[in-house]
Amino acid sequence: MTTEHSMDFPNGSTMRVKWEYEALTRQGFSKISILDNLKKNSKKPTNSLFHAQQHSGMFLEKKSYISDLHGIAFEEMWHKSFQYPIHSWKKWGFRVKSHYIKKLEKNIWKNSLHLVCASDFIHDKVKHIQNASVIRNSVKVSEYYPSKCNDLRIAVVGPFLPGTQNYDALDLIQYCVKELSDTDFVFIGSASDDFKQQLNFLNVTFLGKVDNYIEELTKCSVLLSPYPEHSHILASKNKILEAGASQMPVITSESGALGFPQDYFLVGKSKQDFTNHLISLKDENLRKHYGKKLKNEIEKNYNADIEIKKLIKLYREFAN
Repeated sequence: MTTEHSMDFPNGSTMRVKWEYEALTRQGFSKISILDNLKKNSKKPTNSLFHAQQHSGMFLEKKSYISDLHGIAFEEMWHKSFQYPIHSWKKWGFRVKSHYIKKLEKNIWKNSLHLVCASDFIHDKVKHIQNASVIRNSVKVSEYYPSKCNDLRIAVVGPFLPGTQNYDALDLIQYCVKELSDTDFVFIGSASDDFKQQLNFLNVTFLGKVDNYIEELTKCSVLLSPYPEHSHILASKNKILEAGASQMPVITSESGALGFPQDYFLVGKSKQDFTNHLISLKDENLRKHYGKKLKNEIEKNYNADIEIKKLIKLYREFAN
């Protein structure tokens, strides 16, 4: 299993590697290994079937790998350009990079044996290019337990660093924190100093990286997880799945809820929508309603022990 990223620094890409690898080992695949920080000149094993995460297939021989698509980078780049004015160099920088990434990704996909898509949306975009299957982002449901918090206590999961989606949502988060000054907001994950400074309020706690993520998450009762519009190109968001597995209701944006059945989340289209939803969840019965509903969906359709069987089937098909 190959990735360009370091497994020492968790992000959306390495989280997919982590759950797939752990689910495979639980199924008895003891010879599975991870080759991270993959570069052009990296030493690679021979006579192997490679499971190439995201763009790492560019460093592998043609038809030696299955390509795992966490998202479609060129479309994400293109959508990012719309947030800048016509005269901004960033707008045109994103568009130029989008054209380059489009060529790169299509070559990787065509040269692969098969595509593994992390969502139905991604599958619909690439199925005409190469044979493809859907293996959704998933969690090991048995590791999670219901939130122990009986009051409205809001978790926001990072990282909160420049260039990340959470950092871009600072204005919205700050608005919610100010409007609900009597409610605790707990930020889990690394945060830049300027992000912390903008949220220097009595009802805000920054935990940074934590050793026991599930323990800290379930000390809260609600997940606030806004996503920008361009993130609809990505797969289901891990933090949403984790909260759902912990029977916590989730407040997110339209792009964050994309791919799930309707009415599983409280969806905000404006700052006021988000605060209204947060206030409504002071009702414990409403929290339980959304939490149980989402937990059932995670158990059925985002369960790692179920999804991984699809990947095992592909390995057996292409390893022979």
